[in-house]
Amino acid sequence: MRISLKCGKLYVILAFYGFGLFKELGFFNKKMFEKDIHLPENTVTANEVTRENARDYEQRRFTQKRRMRRLDKSEKAFAQRLFDMVGSHAHIVDIPCGNGRFFHIFSKAEKLIMADYSENMLIATEERFGTSKNVKLLQADISAIPLNAGSADVCFCMRLFHHMKNDEVRLDALKELARVSKKYVALSFYNKSCPRYYWRKILGKKIRGNYVSFAHIVNLAKKAGLVHIERFPKLNLFEQQCMVIFQKKSWLN
Repeated sequence: MRISLKCGKLYVILAFYGFGLFKELGFFNKKMFEKDIHLPENTVTANEVTRENARDYEQRRFTQKRRMRRLDKSEKAFAQRLFDMVGSHAHIVDIPCGNGRFFHIFSKAEKLIMADYSENMLIATEERFGTSKNVKLLQADISAIPLNAGSADVCFCMRLFHHMKNDEVRLDALKELARVSKKYVALSFYNKSCPRYYWRKILGKKIRGNYVSFAHIVNLAKKAGLVHIERFPKLNLFEQQCMVIFQKKSWLN
């Protein structure tokens, strides 16, 4: 009896995932799926991180579990791919920079601005890496980055979009990233078309973070003047974390 129940749950999960996957690949009528379910009205969570937690953020979050070590490796490979695209003469904005997870990759650029809402994260970054002529630390909110339009070659935003509660906040962030960058915007988000999402949904487990579909984030980006050019991974078969590189439409012309 127990085996039958487990098999039943597995079939339901596979059916849900298959539905999401076919939807993402465009096998269904697009008009049926124009909108994702609207998320609660809110803004990006901005709870202040303590100095102690900021100092050991990377160590605590990305080294203790095998899954998180794998994700850390994948995200850093994505950052390296982006750096290879723009080259060492580029101006890069990393927001939110946390305590400097991508410093070793992006600090090779001609100019790097590491921005974060949390002052303690910026202090932790300076404690870890010191000061450098080509690196500037900046306290900023992603909806109002105090930088000139077109002042960066790329804006990089890792692990923030899944904290955003609704499309208004996402679109504001996309528009601001597109304003500051003259070429590329790279970001991560939690993709709905992932077995992990459906598994937790079916089992009634808590869904951490706000999920949207790949098509949904691409459509929002279009409103901000951005065009999708690369995606990692191509399909979210195991993890919900999806990383995308967008290019400004004006740069394409």
